[in-house]
Amino acid sequence: MMRSFDRNQKRMIGAVAVIEVLRMFGIFLVVPVFTLYGKLFSNSPILIGIAFGAYGLTMALFQAPFGIISDRFGRKNVIILGMIPYIVGNLIAWHPVNIFGLIVGRLVAGSGAVTSSGMAMVQESVPPERRNLAMALLGIPIGFAFMIGIVLGPLISARLGADTLFLISALLGIISIIPMTAIKYHKPEYRAEERKKAGRIEPKTVLVGVVGFLVSLYMIVFFYYLPLYGTRAYGSHGYELLLFWSVVIGGIIAVASSSFADRGKTTLFSIIALILMLVSTPFVFLEPVATGNRDWFFIGTIIFFAGFSIYEIVFTPLVSKLSKKESYGANIGIYNTMQFLGQFAGGITGGVLVTLTLDYNSMLRTSMILAVLVLISLGFLYIPTKFREIRKKATA
Repeated sequence: MMRSFDRNQKRMIGAVAVIEVLRMFGIFLVVPVFTLYGKLFSNSPILIGIAFGAYGLTMALFQAPFGIISDRFGRKNVIILGMIPYIVGNLIAWHPVNIFGLIVGRLVAGSGAVTSSGMAMVQESVPPERRNLAMALLGIPIGFAFMIGIVLGPLISARLGADTLFLISALLGIISIIPMTAIKYHKPEYRAEERKKAGRIEPKTVLVGVVGFLVSLYMIVFFYYLPLYGTRAYGSHGYELLLFWSVVIGGIIAVASSSFADRGKTTLFSIIALILMLVSTPFVFLEPVATGNRDWFFIGTIIFFAGFSIYEIVFTPLVSKLSKKESYGANIGIYNTMQFLGQFAGGITGGVLVTLTLDYNSMLRTSMILAVLVLISLGFLYIPTKFREIRKKATA
């Protein structure tokens, strides 16, 4: 795959990949234990939820400003600058004074919103016909960072403490800057009419962005709840094993499915991803609390990770297919922004719906609401796709 790019393009893709992979790895180290960490500072599920989702709020709010600034002062400079609040925010969250300090740390860390700038940098550096390939080369290692972070987070937390995860995230942020400083980047010039086309947002991708919002909301509620029940039912070591096997088995299913999605079945597997998340809902949230049966919980987490991993693989290419080639960056930007907003909403929703005691009524309510949200997601997916495969990208 890398043979399609020249030496400078490879360096560019590699530098952006390092930034994104190490940043995402740091984020997902924290995710499976964040609720337990938040309980050290507050007994309020809502405040813990706000702290959990705060990162997504500032990520969403600062995507556009960082993009605008990078247009003026250069992608490379802004990406390096954007990693500073990410590093500082994680250091604040490492040893916060109280829950409000943790919230501030998460808000500061999220304000380093360099994702869209990094993607724009890669797209500007490669020919238009190779941009999807470049995005795939970014997406694959990010997917692995997600899986490895989810597995290693509880392991490191159990041995060194959950606060250490934030220190590791900050150190990874510092390391990620190094390859970016070594590359040479010159932003290409565009004619006025090209710039006008490049910012065009497709209504269809906004609808897919709504799906991204709802799925991200679901994902954060899932991870809000997961350590609460997982450590209660399995203990600390058992929770680590649960995550390991759930992520590995779910990941294998997702990777196997992606080979079919690559053969023109993007819409089909987008539907399958959402259906798997729908099916997992009662097994994860309701059945284990109602009956105490841990086996259903394990099965449910496997189904969830399979569905969510497939979603991560196929939805970005779906946005690509629904976008005009000269406006892919703008459309993927709005999609990412809506995902980040979904993460913030998920933190608050988790805090409101999931009580720290995990009583039956709260979990029944949570299961029903999440199931309805997935059904709504399927409806929003149907509008732009009609559940049919999109054979080619829209053209200008």
